[in-house]
Amino acid sequence: MKRLSLMACAAALALLVLAGAALAGSVKLPPYREQALPNGLKVFVMEIREVPLVTVSLVVPAGSAMDDPGAEGIANLTGRLLLKGAGGMTAEQIAESIEEVGGSIRCRTGRDYTGVYANFMAKDLERAVDMLAKAALAPGFPEEELVREKALLAAEIAGTKDNPMAFASREFIRALAGSHPYAHPVEGSEESVGALTREKVLAFYRASYVPRGAVLAVVGDVDAKKALELVKARFGGWKGEAAAKSIPALEPKPYPGRRVLVVDKADATQSQIRFGNVTVQRGTSEEFPLVVSNTVLGGGFTSRLMDEIRVNRGLSYGARSTNSNFKHGGIFGVYTYTKNASLRECVDVALEQVERMRTEKLTNAELSSAKKYITGLFPFDVETNGDLANWLVDLTFYGIPLSYVEEYGSKIDAVSADDCLAAARKRYWRDDNLMFLMTKYDETKPQLEGLGKIEVVNIADVK
Repeated sequence: MKRLSLMACAAALALLVLAGAALAGSVKLPPYREQALPNGLKVFVMEIREVPLVTVSLVVPAGSAMDDPGAEGIANLTGRLLLKGAGGMTAEQIAESIEEVGGSIRCRTGRDYTGVYANFMAKDLERAVDMLAKAALAPGFPEEELVREKALLAAEIAGTKDNPMAFASREFIRALAGSHPYAHPVEGSEESVGALTREKVLAFYRASYVPRGAVLAVVGDVDAKKALELVKARFGGWKGEAAAKSIPALEPKPYPGRRVLVVDKADATQSQIRFGNVTVQRGTSEEFPLVVSNTVLGGGFTSRLMDEIRVNRGLSYGARSTNSNFKHGGIFGVYTYTKNASLRECVDVALEQVERMRTEKLTNAELSSAKKYITGLFPFDVETNGDLANWLVDLTFYGIPLSYVEEYGSKIDAVSADDCLAAARKRYWRDDNLMFLMTKYDETKPQLEGLGKIEVVNIADVK
């Protein structure tokens, strides 16, 4: 407990030091060393001496888009098992080795990659790198741990049906992405996870956990030369080449007259509303006007969607819009909910706000407020060792120059109302898009007339 308290205090001090530096002027990355190892692993070391903490982050090209058909969820399950027995240690021994020095290691799988993130006291850097290497390079995938994780996953997936917001968002993305590998949930389905075996997990691991395409960053109170040598010693022998697998681009697909997918939930008293379309991938010049326009539309508490749906009409407690951008494409979506009786009114108001973004320039006040909001929050994204490590590995994975961080504020400031209008016209579809509704269909059916081509599925038939 004493060690944990020390780490907590050090972390708080790190926040104050780094936040103060960032907010004092434009964001600037601290100096760093970069090296590509002979096996293809890209390594960064950034010295930040203010507090005695260190973060070690590793990303590998093993996202859920790499799941084979019928094995949806295998990337996620593989990641969850990395710390459940590795390098000759059991799950309990790994946990004890991490916890006894007040450290932490977590794993997260997304659509494009899996990341393993370690946070330790700086004096325990060697242990941090060693434990990370054990997990990423020598997982054992014990059968009993696999069985346990599969059971936990199945329960989590089944529980999503009892969470209307999560369920609707999941199914909206699934419907919009169609047959693309981004369509299926990262966690897979009960059926697909149930069919996964240790042999399949091993095969996925061997094909996807390879050094070429992976990125590792060490950020904190370390000597850069020593940290780099430590990484070379533990990761230099990592071998393997990624299996030849090409992920296609997620192409925009218009639905003439709009496709309306309705999931009928007989006991629903509220209706979940989602609509949107495919948009751009990470790293395009359109990102900055889309960030600004989305902030005005539905990216904050004072957005147009919140004003019209919540404040002015009292139709819902929440309404938002998002641009989710991945390596091979992105998704623009509007998300809200309302009582069944006001379903159509809420839909029409949301569609009206999207149409306004497409046809009217932002006012000077809206443009200025959105840009100040975005640039004012951005420094808080580079506060901690973990934040900086994440920027290093994430941007490098996507092939985006690290200058992105330092140029972000100026590029947001350079966005004009004309830029926002052009981006919205191209990327925010009011018509010919996909709409997902989860509602009590026999009650709300009359309200749906004229919305588009309607398809109805009972929630019991959604796997």
